[in-house]
Amino acid sequence: MTVFRILRIDLSREQFTEEIIKEDLLKRFLGGRGLGAYMALKEIPRGIDPLSPSNRLYIFSGPLSGIATISSSRVNVTTRSPLTGVYTHANAGGNFSYWLRKSGYDGLIIEGKAEEPVYLVIKDGEAMLKPAKHIWGKWTGASTKIILEENGFPPDETKAGVAVIGPAGENLVKFAGIRMSDYERFAGRGGVGAVMGSKLLKGILVWGTRDLSKELIDKARFMKVNTDIVKRIATHDTTKVLHKYGTNVLMNIVQSIGALPHYNFGGTGKLKDVTPVSEEYIKDHYPTETHGCYNCPIACTQMPTVKSGPFKFTVTEKYVKQEYENTWALGPNIGLTDPEADMKFQKLANELGLDTITLGNTLSMAVELAKNGKLNLDIDWGDAGSLEYLIHKIAYRDGIGDDLAEGDYRLAVKYGMPQLFTGSRGQGLPAYDPRALKGFALAYYTANRGGDHLEAYTPTWEIFGVPEKVDPFCETQECIEKQARIVKWNQEIFAVVDSTVFCKFENLMPNIDTEKDFADLYNAAFGWDLTSQDVLTIGERIFNVERLHWVREGKWVKDELPPRMREPIPDGPAKGHTASKMFDEGIKTYYKLRGWIDGKPTKDALKRLGLEEFDYLL
Repeated sequence: MTVFRILRIDLSREQFTEEIIKEDLLKRFLGGRGLGAYMALKEIPRGIDPLSPSNRLYIFSGPLSGIATISSSRVNVTTRSPLTGVYTHANAGGNFSYWLRKSGYDGLIIEGKAEEPVYLVIKDGEAMLKPAKHIWGKWTGASTKIILEENGFPPDETKAGVAVIGPAGENLVKFAGIRMSDYERFAGRGGVGAVMGSKLLKGILVWGTRDLSKELIDKARFMKVNTDIVKRIATHDTTKVLHKYGTNVLMNIVQSIGALPHYNFGGTGKLKDVTPVSEEYIKDHYPTETHGCYNCPIACTQMPTVKSGPFKFTVTEKYVKQEYENTWALGPNIGLTDPEADMKFQKLANELGLDTITLGNTLSMAVELAKNGKLNLDIDWGDAGSLEYLIHKIAYRDGIGDDLAEGDYRLAVKYGMPQLFTGSRGQGLPAYDPRALKGFALAYYTANRGGDHLEAYTPTWEIFGVPEKVDPFCETQECIEKQARIVKWNQEIFAVVDSTVFCKFENLMPNIDTEKDFADLYNAAFGWDLTSQDVLTIGERIFNVERLHWVREGKWVKDELPPRMREPIPDGPAKGHTASKMFDEGIKTYYKLRGWIDGKPTKDALKRLGLEEFDYLL
């Protein structure tokens, strides 16, 4: 019988309670994102302030985390979002999930609020709270080292799992994230770090000696399935490219088709040359180390450094974990193509504990508001000195930083230009323009945590042709229906991936049959009898539960396209394109496929998915 052990920590009462999730519930929601969404819907009271003690943090691994050697050490954080006011799930790599399971638990539920700053330590099933007043205010890198050393570990993030917040989380910045150990991994989106800060929880350390292989029903069968999948991943060209260049290899690719946004999604279709912030250029000009998450056959993490000049890194914090999204958000998005300034901004965001995507969107919103005479700031696109100044202001809610700390949506509303916001459900968009990559016209605006590229990643099929090639500019009825169908499928696949909790990069590879491979892994590990269709149904069930969070609150239920996405791209390869037709026509097909009406699941849809317990929400 497969079980999932959870430790519930009530910070108000300083109480610890162990709970067991039984196999029947695991088979319906797995772990990670799925189980978090289900429990949050049942437990978090309707209408509460996300920063109140009544909110909860669900920090969950998955049933296969740390056992499979397929990028399996990711962790999911679910909570009511300070940024959107309703729901978010944030995902991070590294080694925290592995060490969480080794500590004796598969998940943590954190509720209440401590009287003074504390951090949580769990070693081999023993949990305790320790004072953190001496760490409160410190940046994330220093905080991680202090927590490790105070608990008998060297300042080496591979030796235990650590999660911390920085000044942004402590100061309740609405887009603060949680830094996870092993090279600046972040659960970034939606403000999960602010929830942790509101509870006066500075950090978490997990470590243990639990033998995870004993969880397997048939170890030999499982290892055979696992090894076959790893071989297919390791030998694919996608793995080789990701290992060499990381995710920022996308910079020039996305630019070349006119889909790279800049100037708050309001600039021309093609910015000046972005090669200086591409990974090919950075690896040629700056010392770079390559790392990987625990149990990952890809190892895509690129860690460059700047050794001299006004943006040089310090001796103690000398590398930055660089990704495509981070580089875009704090580069072309704010009109910046200086690689050294861009890398320094990413480093600052990681040390201060800020979600880089929303930070970039908020800075670009501030520049555009200033240029429209709405915000009294002397700032322009690419103004590195002023932008760096604002990053500090935001993290400490100092002066104008207090307004910017609310995020791009609230900033645009407060200063009278809500039409400048291009996101969904109060969360701004990532590094792809949905007017040029039209699948995102559906994926972004139906995503359950708001503007998000990782609930369905349309470049997989629009650029790489997996699972099938779709022309990103095509707007025939056939293309629209195909996009709607693949978006739905991808949302369900990714919900399962985030609940297992694995990395999504395998889905870029045509030699990976995700639903069948997942069914084979679970069946071999636990003696289950899942089919490929069962895997998709689990994903659909999870996606519907997430949508019910919005239904319950009666907020942003219907999916909508913002005005700026109806304006044509003025030049470049995607000149003249908008997201209007794909969204307006595609959403009809999408809702029909889902069995939804105006963004809401129906009772028939819930019954089909075994979710009748939530009928009362409709």
